[in-house]
Amino acid sequence: GEVTMKLQSQPWYIEGYHRPATNHPDNVIYQMITSILSDGRTSRLYQSLVEKQRIALVARGAGGYPGDKYPHLMLFYALTAPNSNVDEVGAALQTEIEKLKTEPVSQQELERVKTQARAALLRSLDSNTGMVSALLSYEVKTGSWQNLFKELDAINAVTTEDIMRVAQKTFVAENRTIGRLLPK
Repeated sequence: GEVTMKLQSQPWYIEGYHRPATNHPDNVIYQMITSILSDGRTSRLYQSLVEKQRIALVARGAGGYPGDKYPHLMLFYALTAPNSNVDEVGAALQTEIEKLKTEPVSQQELERVKTQARAALLRSLDSNTGMVSALLSYEVKTGSWQNLFKELDAINAVTTEDIMRVAQKTFVAENRTIGRLLPK
């Protein structure tokens, strides 16, 4: 579906795709896809929409919106640059998503996001409070705190073929919701 709203706001383009809950076997792959597309200045959306094409001021995503215990949305969004429009941004975002379905990610890019994922997981354990929070979160969301440690193996096992398989299954029009926030 598609929703367009006019508010006292800058123009935003938002695209969400339904995805399974955290305890799904492909959860780590969904996390990798979110990272490839939208984590930081090295991400594909930032590099393409903000740096190269200069059609967006911000291009980000979230792997679990509004939460991740139950089936939820992978969300990608961009703040449109002054001389661009939301449809142009939407088309560019769609191009980057299509690439994940048709072109294998490079081994270098996959290793980068795997390293980031392992580091984030291990950093979450660097204090007593962080450890309790992480263990409790895994217990509640996946049914066992031990799944936190199994996730390291799952991260290491992700392949470029896994990324393409999940992208092809997830990024289809029937699974997508588009939002446009336009200024009044």
